[in-house]
Amino acid sequence: MSLLAHWVNGASGADIPVSDRGFSFGDSLFETFRIHDGRALLWERHRARLERGLLALGIDCDRQRIADQLDQALHWLSHEGHDHSAARLTVSRGPAERGYRGGAGPATVVLQCYDASPWPPLPAPVQAILCETRLADQPLLAGLKHGNRLEQVLAGRELDAKGAQEGLLCDGQGNLVCALAANIFLIQGGRLFTPPIERCGVAGTVRGLLIDELAAAAGIGLEITRLRPADLANADELFLSNSLQGIRSVSACEGHSFTSTRWGDTLREHLYRACDSAS
Repeated sequence: MSLLAHWVNGASGADIPVSDRGFSFGDSLFETFRIHDGRALLWERHRARLERGLLALGIDCDRQRIADQLDQALHWLSHEGHDHSAARLTVSRGPAERGYRGGAGPATVVLQCYDASPWPPLPAPVQAILCETRLADQPLLAGLKHGNRLEQVLAGRELDAKGAQEGLLCDGQGNLVCALAANIFLIQGGRLFTPPIERCGVAGTVRGLLIDELAAAAGIGLEITRLRPADLANADELFLSNSLQGIRSVSACEGHSFTSTRWGDTLREHLYRACDSAS
């Protein structure tokens, strides 16, 4: 994806100061989402997760600033004819004096827009590996999309070194949690299973939609339960979900092949309809 434009506190092309705590400590939250036909897809779910994160981290930011910056970007994209794009909205605690205990300054709001493939995406199945990188337990941050992504950076370097397309990550106890930048779902015996996000990992917006609405709409039972790598051996299907690619099937992982994509394809169609009918 190539950068189309960015705004910092509403100023096009501006820079953030080196004293910004998002830069110094990852003291920030972010949302990545699709923009299609002048709409931020599933925005209410992204907004709600961002709101939870701001409250959890105690970042004081006027919500209207966020709404205004998004409107500014949507207007620019429409004017420039960019019907298909991806966006990253970042809210940091803002600039502060040196040290962990600072942070009284105004929040920094950054919005970046990138060129993207047309919506709806048709992602090809991927092969995955089980990453050696583990996710640390931290219940206070579990579910949030905070700016400290060093574990994902290390896992990404692991994928690069092994020439892998995708990787699954476990917590310190060896439970499956997520993929590099997506949530995990597997089908076994006609039921849908996904790991809990209680001690680590990101509670994805598409994951939430699958749990709250799409599984029931598709007529498949869903269970949030602990999963181990050994559970892959008995899975009929494995797929990943995130807000940019939607639902993406995994064809193989750690010697296990997943030839069926029936439920993944069905749920993908339900996702597309949900995105078409809601903001």
